[in-house]
Amino acid sequence: MLLLNCCLWQNDALLIFISRILSMPVRRDACSQSLMNSLTFYMVSGVFSVQRLFCLVAFFLLLTLAGFSRAVVVQGLYSQTVSVTGKDARDQDEAMEDALAGVLVKVSGHEDVLTNQKIREALSKPENYVQKFGFHSGTPGRGQQQYFQADFDEQAINHLLRSAGLAIWGSNRSSTIVWLALDNAGRRAIINASGGLAMAFAIDFQDRGLPVLFPLMDVDDSDAISVVDIWGGFNDKVRRASQRYGSESILTGRLTQKGELYSGRLILLFRGTLAKTATVEGLDAAGVAQSAASLVGSTLSGHYAVAASQSAGNAVSVVVENVTTLEAYAALGEYLERITAIRDVSLRKADGATVELVLAVDGSQNQLEEALALGRRLVPVVESTPSTVESASMVYRWVP
Repeated sequence: MLLLNCCLWQNDALLIFISRILSMPVRRDACSQSLMNSLTFYMVSGVFSVQRLFCLVAFFLLLTLAGFSRAVVVQGLYSQTVSVTGKDARDQDEAMEDALAGVLVKVSGHEDVLTNQKIREALSKPENYVQKFGFHSGTPGRGQQQYFQADFDEQAINHLLRSAGLAIWGSNRSSTIVWLALDNAGRRAIINASGGLAMAFAIDFQDRGLPVLFPLMDVDDSDAISVVDIWGGFNDKVRRASQRYGSESILTGRLTQKGELYSGRLILLFRGTLAKTATVEGLDAAGVAQSAASLVGSTLSGHYAVAASQSAGNAVSVVVENVTTLEAYAALGEYLERITAIRDVSLRKADGATVELVLAVDGSQNQLEEALALGRRLVPVVESTPSTVESASMVYRWVP
């Protein structure tokens, strides 16, 4: 877990929360067997599965980390966990279909993908796309909740989406900073990462593959913005307060809490302008989180997701400077291959520390530029060196 290794703890309550989780007993009773379609079946029992645990820990880190890059490499896009009531064949079939639906929404970025005819046909045969699956149990309160977890084949999922004419949103994703004002019995406050609503956001945004941040509400935040600013919809102040978090996607709005239910309005600002809004009427914390995730996911995927039908395989010439070693060249190649919009990378010319590459890409050149900008490993060069090939349409400098 890269986040666990590189982050600084900035919230004592969060540290206590994670330490308590990590002290819970987790037992693996691994038993694998070959199935007719060569899948791997595994059973995990205990308080919570290790994979699910560390995913939530990583997302709680995202909830409180200031100065975070605007882009995050999201793990687990092709895995999904769903709750189940039993473990018989019918429960397994329904859970596998639900898990596949979740992965397709996560990889494409929006729920409308499930209305596509080819997708509906695929959902009736989820075993064609799954690599391994299993059950595990947890105890969130009274009783014992059962979960089904499935890992799907990335190439098969991407091929399915492309054949259906649908877009694919890569793992390099923009983070969203959340500024919500909450009125509870006349007391108003800015929601931070320590409450139940933030926990619901962490779970639902994780299930949608959406990096999310909540403000630290330290001295800097307190000086920059107040609950009155958020409640009153002063979005200019919200934008300025968001600059330290490096997020081009800002979710703001106000909520009124009555008992366990929330009402109000969510507003998504993307790149400084109003993108979309959503009304919240009598929803619980999970419902608010789902509405927020849907608002963010549909908006960002509409901008970043790339459809194969858009100039599939279009060749783009790119010059990259500062590729000083073979190791740097290898790292550059690996980096480019992880970008969903890029299907193939080939070397056209090398001149000292400058290389010219030909990229076979899906989508437009603008979408490719957006994808390259997110990772911050390639910086656009305004004034290129004399060795730059004039035919190249894009020139970058590699940042090791």
